[in-house]
Amino acid sequence: MRHLIPCTAFGATIAIVFAAGTGPATAQSGAVEQSVPPAVSQKPELPPLHLTDAQRGKISAALRDVNSEVDFALKSNKPAEAFTPTPGAKIPAGLHPHSLPRPLIYEMPILRDYTYLKFKGQVLIIDAMSRKIVDMFPEASG
Repeated sequence: MRHLIPCTAFGATIAIVFAAGTGPATAQSGAVEQSVPPAVSQKPELPPLHLTDAQRGKISAALRDVNSEVDFALKSNKPAEAFTPTPGAKIPAGLHPHSLPRPLIYEMPILRDYTYLKFKGQVLIIDAMSRKIVDMFPEASG
């Protein structure tokens, strides 16, 4: 069985609750303090990648048997044929970098956010978010 509370009694109860305040900050200063987390960058950048020659050798060895050299016979790769890779350059849209092999990432966790591309005899290490080349070395190094 339901009991109805008259609207006037209900309204008075709500007014008493709001008049009492919402907590110690309101009772003391009349203002409510709000904590806001620090701003998050909308364009995060990875820290600079500084690979040693030994690390480059390990990467090269891990990719030696992977047949992923860019093939310019493919129509989608034709516009990239004139591209000259340099550190800091953004790779052309038609090129699709690959994930580094998992065993290599387990050994060198710093590579987790990077991809690679074999391009004109070079191994390009690429920032996966910005598509910029962060390091490059000859494919046959090591």
